Amino acid sequence: MKNRKYILTALIVLNILLLASCGKDKGEVEPQTEIQETAIDSDKEDDKAQVTTEVKEEKPKEEKITPEAEQKEEAKESDLKKDFMEKTGKKEKDIAVFEKDDYDGDGKEEAFILVGEVIEEYEENKTVSGSLWFISEKECKKLSDTISMGFNAPYRTMKMGKTNYVLIDEVYVTARVTQVWYVEDGKAVEAPFSLAGEVIVGMEGDPDRFRIMDSSYDATYDVASDMWLGHTWKSYYFFYDSEDDKIHEYGGTEIDEETAEYWCGKDIVEELLPKGDKIDSLFCRGNSLIVLNYEHEEDGCIEYYHYIYDFNKGCLVDDTRSETTNEPLNGIYHDCLCPELASYPEVPGPNM
Repeated sequence: MKNRKYILTALIVLNILLLASCGKDKGEVEPQTEIQETAIDSDKEDDKAQVTTEVKEEKPKEEKITPEAEQKEEAKESDLKKDFMEKTGKKEKDIAVFEKDDYDGDGKEEAFILVGEVIEEYEENKTVSGSLWFISEKECKKLSDTISMGFNAPYRTMKMGKTNYVLIDEVYVTARVTQVWYVEDGKAVEAPFSLAGEVIVGMEGDPDRFRIMDSSYDATYDVASDMWLGHTWKSYYFFYDSEDDKIHEYGGTEIDEETAEYWCGKDIVEELLPKGDKIDSLFCRGNSLIVLNYEHEEDGCIEYYHYIYDFNKGCLVDDTRSETTNEPLNGIYHDCLCPELASYPEVPGPNM
């Protein structure tokens, strides 16, 4: 009887095992398998949580880039200055102004340096007697020595098109003369209008135009002593042309009296030229300025005068292009200041 019970029990166990085996073959999932997949899903969630945590940890690192970048910039400046001192033998105390920037946009910084003694200082401006230098990865050289009272600092910049111009003013007793430099391929290049006079930017709110103030002694010529007397200041006008990516000057095209009357709406020569005086020149610039130069001779001296009529404004203007009276202006106003940059307009007359 006991044996039959044992046999029956064995058969039941065997059937259970066979059923379990058949269940696997039919693709049924054991509870343990489900638990294992749940564990895997849990591991995935842990991984996701870990990834999220790692991303969150990277944000503070991004915020730390700014001070690190600043330190690198300071290191670059320090290295550039250090290189300058090593190559020239100059000391920190010799450097009055050290201005760096990526002037040519190649991703590498260059610097213009004023070396010398500060002889005058007023608020943020100072006058430095010494020399102007340039340094980059490609060159280190002295650009000029001051022959005036000194360089004005800090120096200025002017952007025309894609070119950044550095303007360094040399200070004289009654005038300033601007050195103009730009950087090309890591090297300092002097602009063709450098040292022509004082560069004045922001003319009439037009970023593509500027003027240069010329300082000359040309008001009076003493024939007996062969000397020029009388200090004058006259503006010459320049513009940037995007078509050729160059700077040009508004040159003056010679015209006759009838053409001047045609553009001005009145006979300015008849109205302005004193009786007995001589016309030296009459010309028109491309920026709507008509210029009348004339001379007056008396007591062995020749006095030189000029008028400027702006036919767009419909009035006489002075040497800064501000409206003025019919009093003549002193000196000779030339058709251009920089002949190699002058652009002369075509000026049609009444018969054209």
